[in-house]
Amino acid sequence: MPKVICLIRKDLILIQRYLWLILIYAFVFSGFIQSNDSTLLYGLLPGLLLILAIGSDMRLPQQQFLVSLPVKRNYLVFSKYASSFIFLVLGIAVCLIMNVITDMVDYGVLKVNAPLVLGTFVSMMVFMSIYLPLYYWLGIKGAQYLNIVMMVIIMVGNGAISSLLGSEDMSRSLEWVSAHAWAAGILTASATALVVFISYMISLAIFRKKDL
Repeated sequence: MPKVICLIRKDLILIQRYLWLILIYAFVFSGFIQSNDSTLLYGLLPGLLLILAIGSDMRLPQQQFLVSLPVKRNYLVFSKYASSFIFLVLGIAVCLIMNVITDMVDYGVLKVNAPLVLGTFVSMMVFMSIYLPLYYWLGIKGAQYLNIVMMVIIMVGNGAISSLLGSEDMSRSLEWVSAHAWAAGILTASATALVVFISYMISLAIFRKKDL
């Protein structure tokens, strides 16, 4: 476990160089600039953080150095999932803080769009589960193009999710979820955990076969 913590700390240190970009993005797409409920902030900032966290050591010398350490490859893969999860939570936390501040300034009330927050978390967990196996499979060069494709998918998916949340059918579904909160929560958490576990096993199998 200490080795995993050190690897997570490594990702935290590497992403510091992108901190200015994250802060500028959070401000531009917050309620201070945007007039909507900042779906662009929720939809893109966590995804941006995930891509930065996963690709922070996307260089061949760094990969070769990591595999030369007395650390098992399953620790390297697990730490990448753990750091991605941490950055996802941090990204959503930044979105919440920015929206709370802007709502207090503009309206004087505290509002939290719970469906948007939960939808962002679940969708980003699925995104992470798809992205990481592709990242390990495509390797260093392929991952550079993967980042561009994934950012486009996030932007398109953000608009689709926003439209879906505003549809009449989704409103009825959200009413059912509200009436069966515990059952819906357990089902969603179980399904998400299963997807992440399968993704981890695929990533580990791919990375163990890599010749770096």
